[in-house]
Amino acid sequence: MLRVWGALRSMEIPGAPGARLAPLLLLLTAFAGAGCGAPRSSGFASSASGTSNATGANGSGMAASGSSSVLVVPSTDGGANSLVVGAGQASFSVVPTSASVTVMTGQPLPTVTFQAIDQGAVVSAGWSLDRGEIGSISSGGVFTPSGTVGGLANVTATYGALTATATITVQILTTQQGNPAWSATPAPPGAGGYGGVGGDGPAGPATPSQMTTFAATPTADATVSLIYPYDRTVFPQGLLAPLLQWDPGKHAFDGAQLHIKSTYYEYVGSFTANKTPFLNLPIPQSVWNAMTLSAGGATTSVTLVFSEGGRAVGPFSEKWTIAPTVLHGTIYYNSYGTSYVDNSPYLDAYGKQFGAGTLAIAPGATAPTLAAGINSGLDGTGCRVCHTVSGDGASLVTQATTASASNNTVYIDLANDATRGAGTALIAPSLAFPALSKNGSLLFSSAGGLIDGDSTSRLYAMPSATLVAGVTGLPMSFQGTLPSMSPDSKHVAFNFWGGSFATGATTINGDKVSLAALDFDGVSAFSNPRVLFSPPAGSSANVAVTFSSFLPDSSGLVFALQLSNPSGFWGYTWGQNTNELWWVDLATAQAHRLDSLNGYGPGGQVYLPDNADGAATHKAAQDATLNYEPTVGPIAAGGYAWVVFTSRRMYGNVAAIDPWKSDPRTYKWLDQVSDKKLWVAAIDLGAAPGTDPSHPAFYLPAQELYAGNSRGFWSLDVCKQDGQSCVTGDQCCGGYCEQGDGGLACGSRQIAACAALYDKCSTDSDCCGASQGIRCIDNVCGASSPPR
Repeated sequence: MLRVWGALRSMEIPGAPGARLAPLLLLLTAFAGAGCGAPRSSGFASSASGTSNATGANGSGMAASGSSSVLVVPSTDGGANSLVVGAGQASFSVVPTSASVTVMTGQPLPTVTFQAIDQGAVVSAGWSLDRGEIGSISSGGVFTPSGTVGGLANVTATYGALTATATITVQILTTQQGNPAWSATPAPPGAGGYGGVGGDGPAGPATPSQMTTFAATPTADATVSLIYPYDRTVFPQGLLAPLLQWDPGKHAFDGAQLHIKSTYYEYVGSFTANKTPFLNLPIPQSVWNAMTLSAGGATTSVTLVFSEGGRAVGPFSEKWTIAPTVLHGTIYYNSYGTSYVDNSPYLDAYGKQFGAGTLAIAPGATAPTLAAGINSGLDGTGCRVCHTVSGDGASLVTQATTASASNNTVYIDLANDATRGAGTALIAPSLAFPALSKNGSLLFSSAGGLIDGDSTSRLYAMPSATLVAGVTGLPMSFQGTLPSMSPDSKHVAFNFWGGSFATGATTINGDKVSLAALDFDGVSAFSNPRVLFSPPAGSSANVAVTFSSFLPDSSGLVFALQLSNPSGFWGYTWGQNTNELWWVDLATAQAHRLDSLNGYGPGGQVYLPDNADGAATHKAAQDATLNYEPTVGPIAAGGYAWVVFTSRRMYGNVAAIDPWKSDPRTYKWLDQVSDKKLWVAAIDLGAAPGTDPSHPAFYLPAQELYAGNSRGFWSLDVCKQDGQSCVTGDQCCGGYCEQGDGGLACGSRQIAACAALYDKCSTDSDCCGASQGIRCIDNVCGASSPPR
């Protein structure tokens, strides 16, 4: 799921400089399209059908960018165009200076031939392309599009010490009848649901009568609405395709036409209903992959028109932003009611034992795997929940139930777990929900508040869980609940549950509600205690900060603010507790609610959908307060921080039952989908303190569909050793992913002139593109702000 598509590197084809040639006619291959426009029902606006434009961006027959001496003349061979080189040509250049090709469904791939010109003569140059996913360029300068990804790429010619560059634009126009994955006999959906996102599965091709309907002018109807994904969502690349879901109002739709359009990619798909009633439609995965890779950093419009008995209803539209990045790492989460293991001390509503464990969503998966938990009898000794994972993805600490204690902390080496999910018991007090340093070598314990924590917050060396000697700055009575450690290991944040700190002439005291922080030297010394956020004066006694997590650059935190706990269970996601997610800037202590993430639109209006049947159990205003347990991904990607969190909101119409139904003992959990699920949202890096940098969230694909899921914890994948294949440097123990004879491989030293995105760095100047806003963020090169 998280890294289906890697960061694609340039595809270089070296060539040795050849001897100078006398001026001659240059042949530039141009694609001769079939000239068939898209059918009326395709939804495409007028477009050049299957053609290439190799005459320059101005389309006038004269090369653009000052190459006016290159004239396109009619060919006499019935296929190619001829270029005549004049004396005014620059000393070394590429012709054409810009070109474009359009790839259409079912048409041959067009090509463009680039030529290197030195002092008016064609020379044999080396050729390279900076975006290998868009196409390839041969040693003779012939560009061929991949046919699956659109965009703008740079073509570079190298001749001795000389270089010159041109641009190539690829447009993709795709029409499709039904989902290629559709079958009259559908495959079993798997633990994550169809496509890892649930719903009723792929839909077949539209009928001829439905195609006639789609060609007609649709009629609008305000009783119909799109309810997932949300308008203005920011999606990454490399994700499993989302499930389109809608409230049909009074209608019984029998088909749908989907139109997706971005700068370099356009798609029209026509479908018949996958089920009656027709309530959801998965975007074909191949379409999603092509669109997101073509639209990185751009806005994409998505429009649905429905058919109903010969009448077209719509259009219904949203706009999404596609971040120019894939998500990095694995997400570990608690599952109560998982079918992966049987170990609960209770029986479910069917009279059978169910499971509780820690599951993992790995890159590319459509379903999770079991990371911690074993089968056991009704004594519950196999349960493994309430976990924390180190940022490097190597260490997991979780709670195990034993015959003599309700909670016993165990450690799992994720790189090589010889215990098969059982873990190794730690000789230490209960260490539930601790903070781990990024490399897992230190543990800061939670005290007070949620479940059986340590008696006071202390620092332990891992994996032995022995107390670190000589610790300073932690009073004996100090209790910091649900702590988190910054990625740079320079700060610790926590709910200030108990104890006091002397700060000059004043003292700050634990109040069980505020978010506080300490500076840390990474070894044993804590200092500079301060309160970052306290609930506003006059707030209910139940309003309190619970879980928190640092941004990747350690500049601020995302935290959960408990609004109520009517059943008295502080910090939990159940018992009808309500929560919102906020963020606070570490330097200024300015905080702001994450409105777009929670579900608030402009003017504070809630944009989340109500339950389609009008049931009082699921109203939008309530769903905006059902967000809990945030964890921020360890890598800044595409100019965003990415936060995973628990929510009890509706997931379209797939999960739309009572939001508090998640305990398998109290309802038939295999017959209806619990709303307790994991969601992900993008947060702008570099946002001004006191503003809302968040965007609407999306459902995390590949989580177990029928289980109640919570406490997503985001970590890098266990790193790879030198010589192993890689996509980006954050996968590598040595920090670099470099081109070798056999492709990209991990290494411990920088071979290129600068560090690529997600490679290791020490300062901003180490990174390629430092002048364009690429920064060294926690020793990894990344974009410092979203694309503008």
